[in-house]
Amino acid sequence: MKYKILFCAYSVLIFAAYIEPFDPSIFEPNERGKTPPLFFQATYLYSWLAPAIPAFVGGLVLLGLPSIPRLVARCIAVFSIVSGLFLTLFGMVLSLGSDTQILHGVTLTTAVAVSFLIWSGSGGQPQPSLVAKIGISIGTIAALWSLLTVPMILVQAHFIADGAPYCIAEHSKNAPIEAVRDLRGFSFYTTATGYKSTSKWYFHGLMIVDHPDAQRVYNWSPGRWRFDLVERPDAMLVSVRNVCVPS
Repeated sequence: MKYKILFCAYSVLIFAAYIEPFDPSIFEPNERGKTPPLFFQATYLYSWLAPAIPAFVGGLVLLGLPSIPRLVARCIAVFSIVSGLFLTLFGMVLSLGSDTQILHGVTLTTAVAVSFLIWSGSGGQPQPSLVAKIGISIGTIAALWSLLTVPMILVQAHFIADGAPYCIAEHSKNAPIEAVRDLRGFSFYTTATGYKSTSKWYFHGLMIVDHPDAQRVYNWSPGRWRFDLVERPDAMLVSVRNVCVPS
C-alpha cells in the first residue's frame, strides 16, 4: 500500500508541474471560418493530456490495477518515448527551441513512459527495473524544479523591488502574469523566436520595477534561476517596457 501511495504522489507531482490550461481556440474556426487540421488538433490534445497520464495510471493503481506485463509496459513506454520526442521536435520546428523547451519535452516524455515501466512485473506484483527507477527520479527532480521556480521568482521579485511597484510578465505573450501557475519553471519560458544574445533566447519572462531613481527591466533566466538586469532595454527594436504596468 505504501508503494501505491508513493506512486500516486509522484503522479500528482507530475500533473501539478506540467499541466497547462486548456486552449479551446485550436478547435474553433478562425476569422476565415476554418479550423486547424485534425492532425494539429490531435497533436495539441495529446500534448495537453500527457501530464495527466501518470495520474490516470495512479488512479487505476488505487482501484486495484495489477502489475502490467513487462512486454506490454515496454511497448507502451516505447510508444510514449517516440511520440513524446516527436512532439518535442515538432514544437521546435518554428522556434528553433530553447534549452528549457527541450528539457520540458524530454522530462515529460520520460515521466509518462516510466509511469508504465514502474508498474510492470509478473504475478500481479510490480517489479520495476533500474531504468524505471532512474526515470522516476528524473521526472521527480524536474517536476520539483518546475514547482520550486514559483517561490524562487516571488522571493527574488520581492527582494529586487524592495518595496517599489513592480510587475511580472510573460514576454512571449506580451502580457502580465495572471496566475501563480504561470510562474512554474515549465510555464515561465519562451518558445518563440525574437530577441536573442549569442543565439540563445533570453527574454523568457520580464519584471519591470519602478525604482525611486529609474524604471528598470529584469529578465528571468531559467538556467541561472534568477532575474538579471537588462542593461539597455530601450535599445531593443520593440519596446519591452509595455508588457505590464508596475503596481
